[in-house]
Amino acid sequence: MRTPRSGWRAALLPGLLLGPAAGAQEPPVHRLTAYVHSGMSLYLSEARTLGGVGGGLGVRDTLDDRFILQADASYLMALGKVVEVRAGAGLQRSGTWTPAALVMLSGMAGQGMRFLTPTRSTPVEGPALTVGLQLAPLRFTHSGTQLSLLELGVGVGSDWPGRGIAWHLTLLEAGTTF
Repeated sequence: MRTPRSGWRAALLPGLLLGPAAGAQEPPVHRLTAYVHSGMSLYLSEARTLGGVGGGLGVRDTLDDRFILQADASYLMALGKVVEVRAGAGLQRSGTWTPAALVMLSGMAGQGMRFLTPTRSTPVEGPALTVGLQLAPLRFTHSGTQLSLLELGVGVGSDWPGRGIAWHLTLLEAGTTF
C-alpha cells in the first residue's frame, strides 16, 4: 500500500539521481600569472609628495578568463626611495586583446618631500594609502604570455586632514602564466 510519503519519495528519486549530472557545472578555471612592470607612481597632497620612477614584480589570478585578482610591489626612485604595494580586483575581456579595469588599493612608504602647512604643524608620518581605478586598454594575452602597454591609474587618499591624489602610469608590463 502506498502512503503519501512514498509517492513523494518516488517522485524525488529520479530528480536526485539525475539532478547533479544534468545541472553540474565545471569548477572555475584559475590561471596564475607572474609579471614584471615598469613605470611611475606619484602621490600629491598639501602635506607631502611621494613617488618616482621604477619597476616591480607581481602575481595575478585570472578566474575564467574574466575576473582578475592581483598584487604587486614596486621600488621607486626620484623623489626619494619609495616602496609601493598594491592589490586590486577587476574585469577583463576574454580573447587575445584583453583590456582590463581594476579597483586598486595602494600604499606608498619611504622618503619623499613633506611640507608644513597652516593646518599641519608636524610632518605626516606613515604610508600614503589610496583607493582608485586602473585602466589597461592595450593589454594582450597569447599562449600563456601577457603584455600590457600604457596602463593608467588614478586614486584618492587622505592625510588627515586633507586629501591627496595618486597617479600611476605603467609603461610596460610583461608576464607569463604558470
